[in-house]
Amino acid sequence: MKYLLSCALLLISCNCFAKFDGLYLSSGLAKSSLTLNGAEIDLDNGLFIKAGYPFMLAPEYYLIVELEYNKMGDYEHHYSNGANYDNTEVEASSIGANLKYQSYLFDTEFYLASILGVHQYSLDLMVDTYSQNTLNGKTITTTITGENSINEVGLSYGVELGYSLPYSLNIAASYTMGRIIANGIGIDFITSQVTLSYVF
Repeated sequence: MKYLLSCALLLISCNCFAKFDGLYLSSGLAKSSLTLNGAEIDLDNGLFIKAGYPFMLAPEYYLIVELEYNKMGDYEHHYSNGANYDNTEVEASSIGANLKYQSYLFDTEFYLASILGVHQYSLDLMVDTYSQNTLNGKTITTTITGENSINEVGLSYGVELGYSLPYSLNIAASYTMGRIIANGIGIDFITSQVTLSYVF
């Protein structure tokens, strides 16, 4: 127990906090959603990786150039009831560059950053739906079948709150929104990330 307390005190008192003063790599978990034609779809299995480099503007203030690949995740819905069925699959990802303005808060290890990005968004859609409904004695049949792959460039923006840990590590949480226009239809993306960074 004394050993654990000593280690904790050493971490707290250590001055070797990993502020962003060099090349860094980041990864972590992401939770994303997309909105298409007013329908919001929650995506699962999101992962991402980033690499960035900071340029000091003034003490505690940085302009960071960052490259990012974000596997936003996928969505599957399979339903069947008699003759009716619905099979829908969605997969989304993006790759691009971010520009971050980052400042440390009140002489602490906490920092706040604004994010502006340009990304190539990739979206794969597959829909196979069949339904039969009876209305006023008439049977109405609806069939929707198709696949589509969308690749469009869009802007993203967001905010990040983080903390510099000892031994070249940083932890952060971020929230970003992006939008593309495909065939005249707006598609919106929202991503929340929990990030662990290593500063070289």
